[in-house]
This record gives sequence, C-alpha cells and structure tokens, in this order.
Amino acid sequence: MIFGKECQSLLTILSLFSLSGCAVHQVNETPSLPVDSAQVRQYATFASATADGGKLSAVPAVPAVTAVAGAFWWQAFERPELDLLIQQALADNPGLGQAMERVRQARLLSRQSASRGKPELSLQGAASREWEGRQPDAWLWSAGLGAAWELDLFQRLESQRLSDRYSEQARQADAELVALSLSSEVANAYFGSVAAANKLQLLRQQVQLDQDLLDLIQLRRDQGVGTVVDVLQQESQLAESQTLIPLAESELRSFENLLDILVGELPDGSNRIPDAEQLSFDARMPPLGVPADLLVQRPDLRAALADLVAADASIGVAVAERLPQLTLSGSVAEGATSSYEGVLSSLAANFTGPLLDWGRRKAEVERRKSIYQEQLLRFTELFLGAVEEVETTLYQEQKQREFLKRLRHRRDILQRAQEESDARFKQGIDDYLPVLTALQSLREIERDLIDEQLELLQLRIRLHLVTGGRMPQI
Repeated sequence: MIFGKECQSLLTILSLFSLSGCAVHQVNETPSLPVDSAQVRQYATFASATADGGKLSAVPAVPAVTAVAGAFWWQAFERPELDLLIQQALADNPGLGQAMERVRQARLLSRQSASRGKPELSLQGAASREWEGRQPDAWLWSAGLGAAWELDLFQRLESQRLSDRYSEQARQADAELVALSLSSEVANAYFGSVAAANKLQLLRQQVQLDQDLLDLIQLRRDQGVGTVVDVLQQESQLAESQTLIPLAESELRSFENLLDILVGELPDGSNRIPDAEQLSFDARMPPLGVPADLLVQRPDLRAALADLVAADASIGVAVAERLPQLTLSGSVAEGATSSYEGVLSSLAANFTGPLLDWGRRKAEVERRKSIYQEQLLRFTELFLGAVEEVETTLYQEQKQREFLKRLRHRRDILQRAQEESDARFKQGIDDYLPVLTALQSLREIERDLIDEQLELLQLRIRLHLVTGGRMPQI
C-alpha cells in the first residue's frame, strides 16, 4: 500500500518528469486552411463560373441560375431510371461494401481505445495444494474481484483515443468518396449507353436512307440516266454505314454490362436504358460556393483533414510514451492461505518510466512529426488540386458548349449543301460525286454530335464529382 510519504515521493518524481522538457503535446483539432483563407474567400464563386471574371470574356456564360441544392446531385438530370440504378449501386456494389467494412473496422478500433483509461474489472480465482512427503497440506484458494486503472497523467490514452476517432472519421469520408465516385461511374455508364444506343439508331437510319438512295440510282441507271460508277459509289457508301453498326452494338453492350457490374449483378445481355432516352439535360449549374467550401463538400479533403488531425494526435501518444505511467490495482477475494482464512484484499500502485532507451522514443516522436508534415503537405496538395479541378472542369464545359454550338452550325450548313447537291443530281445538272461528298461529311458530323454531347454530359458529371456533389448518408 502507498501512504503519505510514499505518495509525496511518487508525486515528486512525476513532477520532475513533467519538468524535464517532455511537455504534453497539444493536438490542434481545427487546422488552418492550407493556403491563405483570405485568398480563397475573396471570390463569390470560382473564377471560371462567370464570363466576366477576367479569364473568360470571350466564352458564352453558363446560365447563372443554379440547380436546386437540396436534391442529390444526379437528380439534376431528371432521369428516374438513373435514380434507381444509383440507389441499387449504393446498396449492392461490392466495392462500396468493402469501404464500409473498413469504416466498421476503424469504428471498432476507436471503441477499443475509448475503453482504455477506464477502470477494468476482472474475475480472479486460484487454488493450489502442496505435498511434503506423503501428507498433503490443506488447499490454498482464493476467489474474488480484481481491478486495474491506468491514470492518464500525460494524455497518452486520450491522444490515442483522439487519433483513432479521427481515423474513423477519415475512413468514413473515404467510404463517402467511394460512394460519390461510384454514383458518377453509374451516371457515365448510363449516358454512355444512351449515346451508343442513339448512335446505333442513327446508323440504322443512315443505312435505310443509303439503301433507298441506292434503289433510286439503280432505277436511274436502268432508265439510262445514271452510270454504273454512281451505283458502285452508293453501294460503297451503304457498305460503310453497315460496317459501323457492329461497333456501335459492341459499345452499347459494353456500357450495359458495366452498368450490371456497378449495381452488383451479373451481365444479363439486356438493356437498362429506356428506348427513347436522349442526351439532353438541364444546363443550370450546381451550387458551387467558394473554394474553401470544398473542405466541407469533398470527401477526399475531409478524409485528408481527419488523417492530419489523427497524425497530430499520434505525436501526443509518442510524447507521452517518454513520460511515466502510473497504474492503480487492487483486489478483494474470499480465500484461505497457510495462515489466514477469510477476506483477502490488496491495493497497489505501479509506476514505470523510461530511463535509458538510447534515443528510441525521441526518434519515434520525430518520426511522427515528420508523418504529420507529410500529411499537411498532402492535404495542401489535395486542396489546391481540388480547386484546379473545379476551375478546369467549369472552363472545359463552357468551351464544350461553344464547340457544340459551332458543330451544329456546321451540320446545318452541310445539311443544306447535301439537299442542294441532291436536288441538282436529280435534275441531271451535276453528277453523283457532290452528293456523295456532302452525304459522307453530313453523316460523320451527325455521329460526332452524339459523341460531343456525351462529352458535355461527362463534364457535367465530373463537375458534380469535383465539387463533392450532395449524396445520401451511407
């Protein structure tokens, strides 16, 4: 047992340790922004979100009205089938399931560390018997309760609890990032399937038109107006259109199979998209806010920030490892010894502290400080990269809209050129070559328009992804 003078001696030793230069590490749970906060908050929104921000004066402005902030990000596309697919993916995708298991593991570790520093109670019992010669002695036995409690004098246990708690938050944010990425993959596969189906439908229409035109040219040749060359040229055009159909069918099946896998099912060879689905969507922008808002909106930044605090707390653990540990223990038992039978009780204090470890614990402190600096630099890099991703995606979407506008204008010109050359051919003014040239250019640009509209949709999906689009809790 420890009484007056012994207690004073122990407290004196602990005081000497606390004054020896190994001060308790203070964890900063609210780290500052990785760059100047005034710099990232000086704009009402991202620079590339406005046409008058200095950078984009020549680019048509994206409509200023923003989409409804309360909906999940994919609901801005107003596709009920897409809603159902993403809901199914969030429920059944095995990749997301793995991420949730990692969250569960981190939560259990956090629960373990939260229990440390509290008194532990154990059931104790023992029995023994000894012989001297052939005569056994009486049984010696005890049965009762034991307790132990480590006093967290220098916040070693508290720092570990803090580190594990923030690690749990980081894994939760990692899982949310997996869910966000999964939802964007489903949306990309969905609209990729739509684009492939639209292209396949266009190709079949072109094949039918080519066949009708071939029939007309053959009729003209039979009437002595056309030539064999005209027939052969149109047959070549028809064959070219037909060769593109298998590629479009393969592309459609690839996207549909990917959708099956993303929602956690085996590919079944059937289409999940509606037959009449198109690639148009509401051009209103999602809520953007200021760059600093990404720290709250983006799961990867929240994970990096939580990992940063966890690394800071781990420094506190390493610092406390250099300081003494004090554990109180005691027991109450009913038992019998060689000289006594009745209630047996004990109370003890165990004191341990490092004296000579040749710099090992100090090196561990420095190592964890280096890990913290690495996490801080990683956090800074991620934040700056996140701002760049939003700015670039906004700019690319505006330029893609401009490109599509000009591409449609060119399509209209080619449409008129094809109609005029076709009319002159039927009137016998020109031969078939201008018709074929105009027709080939028009067909190519019609297919390009589908690809570029898909690219615009993918940029909008990416914008939701890089801004941390609103997701349901997982």
